[in-house]
Amino acid sequence: MSAVRRHCDHVQSCWAPNQDLLRDEVSQEQQAKKCLEQALRLVHLRMVFQGLEECAMVSKLERERSALAAAEKDLEERRQKLAELEREEAERELNRLIKKVGQDTAIALLELAVKVKPKAAISALEKLGG
Repeated sequence: MSAVRRHCDHVQSCWAPNQDLLRDEVSQEQQAKKCLEQALRLVHLRMVFQGLEECAMVSKLERERSALAAAEKDLEERRQKLAELEREEAERELNRLIKKVGQDTAIALLELAVKVKPKAAISALEKLGG
């Protein structure tokens, strides 16, 4: 055998056990990585489950209180909307009547109604209207 060949055989024989060790170490690292990933998944699942438990722990009473508060808020919003719609309708009706009798006549009627008290003016006009 040549000296080069003997040297190659020697290097291979020295590295062969190291290659097995290296393969084992890589295998162990891969396995450790898989274990770590599984542990992280478990931690995540535990956190999700704990969150669900906390949500489930909200008592029926609390849910009812929350629903009642939401309903009261909705009712108040609807009342405000209704009041706004009533104001708009009254304004449209007033504009329609002013247009019908004329602006000057409407002003004169209102000024006279203020002088004789609005209820008395309405009563007198209703008697005239028959």
